[in-house]
Amino acid sequence: MKRKSANLFFIIIVFLSLSACTKTADLPPLSNSKIVAYKVPVADGTILGAIDESDKTITVYLPFYYQLDVIDPEITVADGARLQEEVKPVAVLDSSITYTVKGADQSTATYKLIIVLQQIAPLVIQELSSETTITAWGVGASNIVLRGNFNTNDPAKISAYLVNEAGQETALSANTGIGPANVTVSIIGNEKLYTFGNLQIPQTLDTGLYKVKVKVQALSAESQYPVRLTYQQPVIDHHTITVRGGDNFTIKTTSNVFHDFREFSIIVNGKKVLLPIESYTRTEAVIRVPNSVPPGQYYPTAFFGTFSPFSTNWPITVVSE
Repeated sequence: MKRKSANLFFIIIVFLSLSACTKTADLPPLSNSKIVAYKVPVADGTILGAIDESDKTITVYLPFYYQLDVIDPEITVADGARLQEEVKPVAVLDSSITYTVKGADQSTATYKLIIVLQQIAPLVIQELSSETTITAWGVGASNIVLRGNFNTNDPAKISAYLVNEAGQETALSANTGIGPANVTVSIIGNEKLYTFGNLQIPQTLDTGLYKVKVKVQALSAESQYPVRLTYQQPVIDHHTITVRGGDNFTIKTTSNVFHDFREFSIIVNGKKVLLPIESYTRTEAVIRVPNSVPPGQYYPTAFFGTFSPFSTNWPITVVSE
């Protein structure tokens, strides 16, 4: 009798244990404010962004050979969710982009976009100076070329700067009077050498020592040795000038700047006649024609600082009243 009671007790315990195992705890519902796919169409297919739910990031690894300036993503969110921002093209160097998703359950989540450009590194630029010799460039000079392993034919992806001794960067501009900046490629041994040309030194810079810095999208490199900016022989732009005696006219430069402008003259009947310099800045000068100059066509001569005087290849035409 005792054995039957013990067996019955054991069966009851097992039954209760099994019953307890079938019970499940209610889990909190999962948020559906999610981005489930981030796709970037490219020429030969699609690049998938890596979505990390733990830190809410979307990382896109973008090979440099696609030569993209912007991406135009396609975003898929969870059922019932919606993006709070309009999906727009993104510049590949823009690190400020975020996406906020609002789920059907009214929860929200914000994802940060990270674009990783897979470029060939390191970026190397060819030195212009050495430990013993410093290259001199004129303030405003417009014949600047830089060389290195830029790995792109697109000048829009390259930018160049002069960095002064205080670390301030000033961009070199394209010499638009001739044309836009350009890139050419030459083969040296088994390597490609890229030349970034048609650049100009800003006319506003001070003289002194500057490092050269080049950026190719996400990569940058700075020269080991500096260049020296100096005042060099100014360049006077070609002008068509017709003026009366006693009047002023203006000459300009879009290249090497005016500095220490000492004299502007013409030859009248075999004699040098000075045309007074009324005023001048780095980029233009106001000149006066004396009343005594007779009508005619004259090719002027300019004299700056310690440089040799030079004649222009364009005339000043003086007319009568």
